[in-house]
Amino acid sequence: MNNTGLLNKIDVTTWKRREHFEHFSALDDPSWGLVIDVNCTVAAQAARSRKSSFFLLCLHAALQATNATPELGYRLVDDEVCCYGPLHASATIMRADETFGCCFIEYIADFKEFAANAREQIELVKARSGMCLENDLRHDQVFFSSLPWLKFSALTFARNLKDGGIPKFIFGKASEQGNEKLMPVALQVHHGLADGLHVARFFERFQAALDNC
Repeated sequence: MNNTGLLNKIDVTTWKRREHFEHFSALDDPSWGLVIDVNCTVAAQAARSRKSSFFLLCLHAALQATNATPELGYRLVDDEVCCYGPLHASATIMRADETFGCCFIEYIADFKEFAANAREQIELVKARSGMCLENDLRHDQVFFSSLPWLKFSALTFARNLKDGGIPKFIFGKASEQGNEKLMPVALQVHHGLADGLHVARFFERFQAALDNC
C-alpha cells in the first residue's frame, strides 16, 4: 500500500455504508458519473485581470472543493477502505507534439504558491516524453484532464477497475451563455465510496470556490 497521505482506515464491519459499499463493489463496474455545467464567469474574469491561467484557477478551485469533501478521499486499497488527504492533482498536460504527460500538482491553499509550483511542474512534463506515470500509484491524488476544444453534455471514461476508486474529472470547453460563461465538468466516482449527495456537495463547494476566485 502506498501510505502517502493516509489519514485513517475505515472499519467496514461497523460502517454505516457497509451494505452500500458491498453491493456496489460486487458489480462489474461500480463507477458512476455525470456532467454538470459550472459557472466560471468570475474565474474567467480573474484569469484575464491577473493574467493568470484559467485552467489553474479552475483546478485550484476543484482541489479546494475536493479536499472539503471527505468522500472523494476514500480509496479501496487491498480490500480495505482508506481515507486520504490532503488530495493533490494528477493532470494531463498537452505538449507541442500533441502527446500528453501526467503532471503531479501539489495542492497548496494559497493560489499564488500553487500556481507557481504548478507552472514549474508543467514545464518539466512538457520537456519530457511519454506519459510520466511515476506517480500513478499514489492514492492521495485525483485525476484531472481537459477538453478545451469541445463542449460536451455526456462523457465516458477509460478506467482500471482496480484503480481504488480515484475520482476522475474532465473540464470541457467554456462557452458564453448570455452574460455568463459556463463550462461542462465531468466527474466519475466509485459508487461504493460516494453517492449523489456527496457529489452534489462537491459541486456546491466547487461553484463557491469559482465564485471567489
